[in-house]
Amino acid sequence: MPPSKAHTRGRKTAQTRPLRRILILCEDTKSSRDYLAAFPHDRELVEIECIGTGRNTDSLMESAIERARSARSQGRSYERVWVVFDKDDWPMQNFNRAFDLARSWNEVTACWSNECFEIWYLLHFHYRDTPIPRQELSRLISAETGKKYDKADAGFQKVLEPRVEMALRNARRLAFENERLNQARRNPSTHVHELVDALIKLDPARQGSEKFT
Repeated sequence: MPPSKAHTRGRKTAQTRPLRRILILCEDTKSSRDYLAAFPHDRELVEIECIGTGRNTDSLMESAIERARSARSQGRSYERVWVVFDKDDWPMQNFNRAFDLARSWNEVTACWSNECFEIWYLLHFHYRDTPIPRQELSRLISAETGKKYDKADAGFQKVLEPRVEMALRNARRLAFENERLNQARRNPSTHVHELVDALIKLDPARQGSEKFT
């Protein structure tokens, strides 16, 4: 017996549903890029491009906006463009300009850290709200994991995965405290947890779980 028209229409709609498109643009080509690219997702439903660029702060944001503009013009807009960058030693002028550039692009989100991305790694082990330089972060991460931290280690996401709930709690607490002090961009600060939370929700094994909401 042939399928009903209603059944056929429903199946056709499901088959032709457009992919959700997400772009993650990172300033470095190894550490944050490899870490974020390791999160699983259903490739039949979501297309995630995770790109390391070698750019930084405002030049990275300019690249993100150009990619978002190009995708719009082709009728293939991104649902979200995450721009992952560090404050590091860059002048505050460049750092702040990145936020100014993003204001008119609703799909573009600055995902930044001060001083660097590795503060997100440290928050997997304990809370920290006092300034910490990059070199000290590497030393502390090595001490916590029991092996020398190597930003080129493509498997580092698996090392941290069992502690991601703790990292999310610590990062939210840090962001709350920084806002309360009216020092949202101080050292230390990070918004990597917002991106990680979004990626976790795309994991087919965890969809429907309330644990990470």
